[in-house]
Amino acid sequence: MDGEGSVSAGAETRSETAGTAVGHAGDPEVAQVAKRRKHSSEYKLRILEEIDNNPGKTGIILRREGLYSSYLRKWKNWKNQMNKPQRQASSPNKQLHNELAKAQRENNRLRLKLQRAEGLIELQKKASEILNMMSKGENEDN
Repeated sequence: MDGEGSVSAGAETRSETAGTAVGHAGDPEVAQVAKRRKHSSEYKLRILEEIDNNPGKTGIILRREGLYSSYLRKWKNWKNQMNKPQRQASSPNKQLHNELAKAQRENNRLRLKLQRAEGLIELQKKASEILNMMSKGENEDN
């Protein structure tokens, strides 16, 4: 009986250690989920300035700060975008072009409407002439 008790006790210990170690943060084989880092504008500008002032030491600075080289590319693009003068929403020429295009579309729409109206008037005139001829023909027959 003692042999059975010790085997079951040993099995329980193994299953407990296996169950608790798998998927927990304490397990050195389980990777921690990385937390997204956010860097302030001042920090980005300071790092970019330090790298510009110390050519050839970019790798050392990046390792010291725990940064990737891809950050530098993104941050430099971000800095360039900040330094670009903001364009107006649309230039006066573009506004005039848009107004002209709108007026031309309206003009074309109104021309089509006029053509339809003139066509209807012509049709009414012909119908009136036919009816007049028919009524004259009936009057002559009587």
